[in-house]
Amino acid sequence: MAAYVHMSFLSNYTVLPRFKGVDDVLALDVSSNEPLFGTAFHSFRVINTYSTNTADHRVHSVLPELLFPVVGFPLLVVGDLNIHNPLSDPLRHFSQREILSSIPYFEKAAESGFALLNPPGEYTRFPLVGGARPSVLDLAFANPALFPLVKNWEASLPSTGSDHIPITITLAAPSLKQKPPRPRWADTDWETLDPIVKGFKVPAARSCSTPPQLGQWMSESLNRLVALLKEHTPVSRLSHRSKPWWTPHLSILCREYHKAARTARKQDNQHMREVAGTSKAGYFKAIKAAKNKHWLSILMTATPQSLWTAKRFAYGRA
Repeated sequence: MAAYVHMSFLSNYTVLPRFKGVDDVLALDVSSNEPLFGTAFHSFRVINTYSTNTADHRVHSVLPELLFPVVGFPLLVVGDLNIHNPLSDPLRHFSQREILSSIPYFEKAAESGFALLNPPGEYTRFPLVGGARPSVLDLAFANPALFPLVKNWEASLPSTGSDHIPITITLAAPSLKQKPPRPRWADTDWETLDPIVKGFKVPAARSCSTPPQLGQWMSESLNRLVALLKEHTPVSRLSHRSKPWWTPHLSILCREYHKAARTARKQDNQHMREVAGTSKAGYFKAIKAAKNKHWLSILMTATPQSLWTAKRFAYGRA
Protein backbone atom coordinates (compact mmCIF):
# COMPACT_ATOMS: atom_id res chain seq x y z
CA MET A 1 0.00 0.00 0.00
CA ALA A 2 1.43 3.34 -1.01
CA ALA A 3 2.03 5.98 1.63
CA TYR A 4 -0.82 8.48 1.61
CA VAL A 5 -0.65 10.83 4.59
CA HIS A 6 2.12 12.75 6.32
CA MET A 7 1.02 13.98 9.75
CA SER A 8 2.37 16.58 12.14
CA PHE A 9 1.92 15.16 15.65
CA LEU A 10 2.11 17.34 18.73
CA SER A 11 2.90 14.47 21.15
CA ASN A 12 5.03 11.36 21.44
CA TYR A 13 3.27 8.34 20.01
CA THR A 14 3.55 4.61 19.39
CA VAL A 15 2.11 2.81 16.39
CA LEU A 16 0.33 -0.52 16.81
CA PRO A 17 -0.85 -2.63 13.83
CA ARG A 18 -4.50 -3.65 13.68
CA PHE A 19 -6.78 -5.67 11.43
CA LYS A 20 -4.15 -8.31 10.66
CA GLY A 21 -5.20 -10.61 7.87
CA VAL A 22 -7.66 -8.17 6.33
CA ASP A 23 -6.74 -7.36 2.74
CA ASP A 24 -6.45 -3.76 1.56
CA VAL A 25 -6.89 -2.28 5.04
CA LEU A 26 -4.26 -1.11 7.52
CA ALA A 27 -5.16 0.44 10.89
CA LEU A 28 -2.73 2.25 13.17
CA ASP A 29 -3.33 3.17 16.80
CA VAL A 30 -1.47 6.32 17.80
CA SER A 31 -1.21 6.55 21.59
CA SER A 32 0.50 8.64 24.23
CA ASN A 33 0.87 8.65 28.01
CA GLU A 34 -0.38 12.23 28.04
CA PRO A 35 -3.76 13.36 26.65
CA LEU A 36 -3.52 14.21 22.96
CA PHE A 37 -4.18 17.71 21.63
CA GLY A 38 -5.57 19.01 24.90
CA THR A 39 -8.45 16.50 24.94
CA ALA A 40 -9.30 13.60 27.25
CA PHE A 41 -8.24 11.03 24.62
CA HIS A 42 -4.92 9.24 24.98
CA SER A 43 -5.07 7.63 21.54
CA PHE A 44 -6.68 7.84 18.13
CA ARG A 45 -6.85 5.50 15.16
CA VAL A 46 -5.95 5.92 11.49
CA ILE A 47 -7.48 3.53 8.96
CA ASN A 48 -5.59 3.47 5.64
CA THR A 49 -7.32 1.60 2.84
CA TYR A 50 -6.93 0.73 -0.81
CA SER A 51 -10.29 -0.23 -2.28
CA THR A 52 -10.43 -1.73 -5.77
CA ASN A 53 -13.24 -2.67 -8.13
CA THR A 54 -14.58 -6.22 -8.12
CA ALA A 55 -16.32 -8.16 -10.88
CA ASP A 56 -19.49 -6.37 -9.86
CA HIS A 57 -18.73 -2.69 -10.51
CA ARG A 58 -21.24 -1.68 -7.81
CA VAL A 59 -19.15 -3.40 -5.12
CA HIS A 60 -15.58 -2.58 -4.04
CA SER A 61 -13.08 -4.78 -2.24
CA VAL A 62 -13.47 -2.83 1.05
CA LEU A 63 -17.03 -2.43 2.32
CA PRO A 64 -18.25 0.90 3.79
CA GLU A 65 -19.26 -0.81 7.06
CA LEU A 66 -15.60 -1.63 7.74
CA LEU A 67 -14.34 1.88 7.04
CA PHE A 68 -16.88 3.96 8.98
CA PRO A 69 -17.62 2.31 12.34
CA VAL A 70 -19.30 4.24 15.14
CA VAL A 71 -16.64 4.46 17.89
CA GLY A 72 -16.09 6.66 20.91
CA PHE A 73 -12.52 7.69 20.14
CA PRO A 74 -10.99 9.88 17.36
CA LEU A 75 -10.82 8.05 14.04
CA LEU A 76 -9.33 9.16 10.71
CA VAL A 77 -10.09 7.20 7.53
CA VAL A 78 -7.77 7.83 4.58
CA GLY A 79 -6.83 6.07 1.39
CA ASP A 80 -7.43 5.43 -2.27
CA LEU A 81 -11.08 4.41 -2.35
CA ASN A 82 -11.30 4.39 -6.17
CA ILE A 83 -14.75 5.99 -6.09
CA HIS A 84 -16.04 9.07 -7.90
CA ASN A 85 -18.70 11.30 -6.36
CA PRO A 86 -19.92 14.89 -6.90
CA LEU A 87 -19.23 15.77 -3.25
CA SER A 88 -15.48 15.34 -3.78
CA ASP A 89 -15.25 16.38 -7.45
CA PRO A 90 -18.25 18.57 -8.37
CA LEU A 91 -16.90 19.66 -11.80
CA ARG A 92 -16.53 16.15 -13.21
CA HIS A 93 -19.18 14.39 -15.28
CA PHE A 94 -20.09 11.06 -13.67
CA SER A 95 -21.75 8.03 -15.14
CA GLN A 96 -24.71 6.48 -13.38
CA ARG A 97 -22.56 3.45 -12.48
CA GLU A 98 -19.92 5.64 -10.80
CA ILE A 99 -22.53 7.44 -8.73
CA LEU A 100 -24.26 4.22 -7.65
CA SER A 101 -20.96 2.63 -6.58
CA SER A 102 -19.87 5.66 -4.55
CA ILE A 103 -23.18 6.50 -2.82
CA PRO A 104 -22.96 3.67 -0.21
CA TYR A 105 -19.64 5.06 1.06
CA PHE A 106 -20.83 8.65 1.44
CA GLU A 107 -24.15 7.54 2.93
CA LYS A 108 -22.45 5.32 5.51
CA ALA A 109 -20.02 8.15 6.33
CA ALA A 110 -22.93 10.55 6.85
CA GLU A 111 -24.85 8.07 9.03
CA SER A 112 -21.77 7.57 11.24
CA GLY A 113 -21.10 11.32 11.48
CA PHE A 114 -17.87 11.37 9.43
CA ALA A 115 -16.86 14.62 7.71
CA LEU A 116 -15.04 14.73 4.36
CA LEU A 117 -11.81 16.70 4.72
CA ASN A 118 -11.00 17.06 1.01
CA PRO A 119 -11.76 20.49 -0.47
CA PRO A 120 -14.21 19.80 -3.32
CA GLY A 121 -12.47 19.56 -6.68
CA GLU A 122 -8.86 19.52 -5.44
CA TYR A 123 -7.15 16.72 -7.37
CA THR A 124 -5.12 14.01 -5.65
CA ARG A 125 -4.19 11.84 -8.65
CA PHE A 126 -2.37 13.07 -11.78
CA PRO A 127 -1.86 10.32 -14.40
CA LEU A 128 1.78 10.08 -15.54
CA VAL A 129 0.94 8.75 -19.02
CA GLY A 130 -2.09 8.53 -21.26
CA GLY A 131 -4.90 10.92 -21.87
CA ALA A 132 -6.77 10.45 -18.56
CA ARG A 133 -7.64 13.63 -16.70
CA PRO A 134 -6.70 14.32 -13.05
CA SER A 135 -9.16 13.06 -10.47
CA VAL A 136 -10.00 12.90 -6.77
CA LEU A 137 -9.43 9.33 -5.62
CA ASP A 138 -7.63 9.79 -2.29
CA LEU A 139 -10.19 10.72 0.33
CA ALA A 140 -9.97 11.56 4.04
CA PHE A 141 -12.83 11.33 6.56
CA ALA A 142 -12.81 12.31 10.25
CA ASN A 143 -15.34 11.10 12.80
CA PRO A 144 -17.03 13.57 15.22
CA ALA A 145 -14.38 13.03 17.91
CA LEU A 146 -11.49 13.85 15.55
CA PHE A 147 -13.00 16.55 13.34
CA PRO A 148 -12.47 19.42 15.86
CA LEU A 149 -8.76 18.48 15.96
CA VAL A 150 -8.24 18.80 12.18
CA LYS A 151 -6.61 22.14 11.42
CA ASN A 152 -5.53 21.74 7.82
CA TRP A 153 -5.74 19.49 4.74
CA GLU A 154 -3.50 20.33 1.80
CA ALA A 155 -1.93 18.75 -1.26
CA SER A 156 0.98 21.14 -1.80
CA LEU A 157 3.88 18.66 -1.51
CA PRO A 158 5.74 17.65 -4.69
CA SER A 159 5.15 14.24 -6.24
CA THR A 160 7.19 11.31 -4.92
CA GLY A 161 7.19 9.53 -8.28
CA SER A 162 3.70 8.08 -8.01
CA ASP A 163 0.65 9.39 -9.84
CA HIS A 164 -0.90 9.99 -6.39
CA ILE A 165 0.47 13.08 -4.66
CA PRO A 166 1.19 13.18 -0.87
CA ILE A 167 -1.46 14.70 1.39
CA THR A 168 -0.64 16.63 4.57
CA ILE A 169 -3.16 16.60 7.42
CA THR A 170 -2.35 18.73 10.46
CA LEU A 171 -3.92 18.01 13.85
CA ALA A 172 -3.90 20.41 16.78
CA ALA A 173 -5.85 21.23 19.92
CA PRO A 174 -9.31 22.67 19.19
CA SER A 175 -9.90 26.35 19.83
CA LEU A 176 -11.93 27.04 22.97
CA LYS A 177 -12.77 30.58 21.91
CA GLN A 178 -16.46 30.97 21.19
CA LYS A 179 -17.58 32.58 17.97
CA PRO A 180 -18.76 36.17 18.42
CA PRO A 181 -22.52 36.76 18.09
CA ARG A 182 -23.66 37.63 14.57
CA PRO A 183 -25.35 41.01 13.89
CA ARG A 184 -28.95 40.77 12.72
CA TRP A 185 -28.72 43.24 9.84
CA ALA A 186 -32.38 42.76 8.96
CA ASP A 187 -33.30 44.35 12.31
CA THR A 188 -31.00 47.37 12.03
CA ASP A 189 -32.62 50.63 13.19
CA TRP A 190 -32.17 52.43 9.87
CA GLU A 191 -34.49 55.31 10.77
CA THR A 192 -32.14 56.39 13.56
CA LEU A 193 -29.00 55.37 11.70
CA ASP A 194 -29.73 57.05 8.35
CA PRO A 195 -28.97 60.67 9.37
CA ILE A 196 -25.94 59.50 11.37
CA VAL A 197 -24.47 57.68 8.38
CA LYS A 198 -25.11 60.70 6.11
CA GLY A 199 -23.19 62.86 8.57
CA PHE A 200 -20.31 60.39 8.84
CA LYS A 201 -17.07 61.97 7.60
CA VAL A 202 -13.96 60.10 6.60
CA PRO A 203 -10.76 61.88 7.67
CA ALA A 204 -8.71 63.05 4.72
CA ALA A 205 -5.64 60.99 3.85
CA ARG A 206 -2.27 62.60 3.47
CA SER A 207 -1.36 63.42 -0.11
CA CYS A 208 2.08 61.81 0.18
CA SER A 209 1.06 58.69 2.17
CA THR A 210 3.00 55.48 1.68
CA PRO A 211 1.07 52.28 0.78
CA PRO A 212 1.19 50.93 4.39
CA GLN A 213 -0.07 54.28 5.73
CA LEU A 214 -2.83 54.37 3.12
CA GLY A 215 -3.88 50.82 4.06
CA GLN A 216 -3.96 51.76 7.75
CA TRP A 217 -6.09 54.83 6.98
CA MET A 218 -8.60 52.72 5.03
CA SER A 219 -8.78 50.07 7.77
CA GLU A 220 -9.35 52.65 10.50
CA SER A 221 -12.06 54.43 8.50
CA LEU A 222 -13.83 51.16 7.69
CA ASN A 223 -13.65 50.00 11.32
CA ARG A 224 -15.21 53.29 12.49
CA LEU A 225 -18.08 52.90 10.02
CA VAL A 226 -18.68 49.22 10.93
CA ALA A 227 -18.64 50.06 14.64
CA LEU A 228 -21.22 52.78 13.99
CA LEU A 229 -23.49 50.31 12.19
CA LYS A 230 -23.15 47.69 14.93
CA GLU A 231 -24.14 50.21 17.60
CA HIS A 232 -27.64 50.31 16.09
CA THR A 233 -27.91 46.61 15.15
CA PRO A 234 -29.00 43.84 17.57
CA VAL A 235 -26.98 40.64 17.70
CA SER A 236 -28.09 37.02 17.67
CA ARG A 237 -28.28 35.46 21.08
CA LEU A 238 -26.14 32.35 21.46
CA SER A 239 -28.22 29.42 22.65
CA HIS A 240 -27.07 25.90 23.46
CA ARG A 241 -30.62 24.69 22.82
CA SER A 242 -30.78 25.67 19.16
CA LYS A 243 -30.15 22.58 17.05
CA PRO A 244 -28.06 20.65 19.59
CA TRP A 245 -27.94 17.77 17.09
CA TRP A 246 -26.13 19.86 14.45
CA THR A 247 -22.61 18.70 13.52
CA PRO A 248 -19.75 20.17 11.43
CA HIS A 249 -20.37 17.41 8.89
CA LEU A 250 -23.93 18.69 8.35
CA SER A 251 -22.51 22.16 7.64
CA ILE A 252 -20.35 20.69 4.86
CA LEU A 253 -23.26 18.70 3.39
CA CYS A 254 -25.53 21.76 3.56
CA ARG A 255 -22.98 23.92 1.73
CA GLU A 256 -22.43 21.29 -0.99
CA TYR A 257 -26.17 20.68 -1.41
CA HIS A 258 -26.99 24.37 -1.95
CA LYS A 259 -23.99 24.73 -4.27
CA ALA A 260 -25.19 21.79 -6.40
CA ALA A 261 -28.76 23.15 -6.38
CA ARG A 262 -27.62 26.58 -7.62
CA THR A 263 -25.52 24.97 -10.36
CA ALA A 264 -28.47 22.80 -11.44
CA ARG A 265 -30.74 25.85 -11.70
CA LYS A 266 -28.18 27.76 -13.77
CA GLN A 267 -27.18 24.97 -16.18
CA ASP A 268 -30.58 23.21 -16.27
CA ASN A 269 -29.40 19.84 -17.57
CA GLN A 270 -30.20 16.28 -16.55
CA HIS A 271 -26.75 15.49 -15.16
CA MET A 272 -26.62 18.44 -12.76
CA ARG A 273 -30.21 17.75 -11.63
CA GLU A 274 -29.14 14.20 -10.72
CA VAL A 275 -26.11 15.54 -8.84
CA ALA A 276 -28.30 18.00 -6.93
CA GLY A 277 -30.79 15.23 -6.14
CA THR A 278 -28.01 13.00 -4.81
CA SER A 279 -26.63 15.81 -2.65
CA LYS A 280 -30.11 16.61 -1.33
CA ALA A 281 -30.85 12.99 -0.44
CA GLY A 282 -27.53 12.60 1.37
CA TYR A 283 -27.96 15.90 3.24
CA PHE A 284 -31.46 15.18 4.56
CA LYS A 285 -30.57 11.58 5.36
CA ALA A 286 -27.62 12.84 7.44
CA ILE A 287 -29.94 15.28 9.26
CA LYS A 288 -32.32 12.43 10.11
CA ALA A 289 -29.44 10.28 11.36
CA ALA A 290 -28.08 13.14 13.50
CA LYS A 291 -31.50 13.80 15.03
CA ASN A 292 -32.02 10.11 15.80
CA LYS A 293 -28.58 9.86 17.39
CA HIS A 294 -29.25 12.92 19.55
CA TRP A 295 -32.67 11.57 20.58
CA LEU A 296 -31.15 8.23 21.59
CA SER A 297 -28.53 10.04 23.69
CA ILE A 298 -31.35 11.95 25.45
CA LEU A 299 -33.17 8.71 26.26
CA MET A 300 -30.02 6.94 27.44
CA THR A 301 -29.11 9.77 29.82
CA ALA A 302 -32.65 10.57 30.97
CA THR A 303 -33.16 11.12 34.70
CA PRO A 304 -36.36 11.44 36.75
CA GLN A 305 -35.91 15.22 36.51
CA SER A 306 -35.53 15.24 32.70
CA LEU A 307 -38.11 12.54 31.92
CA TRP A 308 -40.94 15.02 31.31
CA THR A 309 -38.71 17.05 28.99
CA ALA A 310 -38.08 13.91 26.92
CA LYS A 311 -41.83 13.19 26.89
CA ARG A 312 -42.56 16.71 25.64
CA PHE A 313 -40.05 16.28 22.80
CA ALA A 314 -41.60 12.95 21.86
CA TYR A 315 -45.27 14.02 21.86
CA GLY A 316 -45.01 17.73 21.19
CA ARG A 317 -46.46 20.56 23.20
CA ALA A 318 -50.18 20.92 23.91
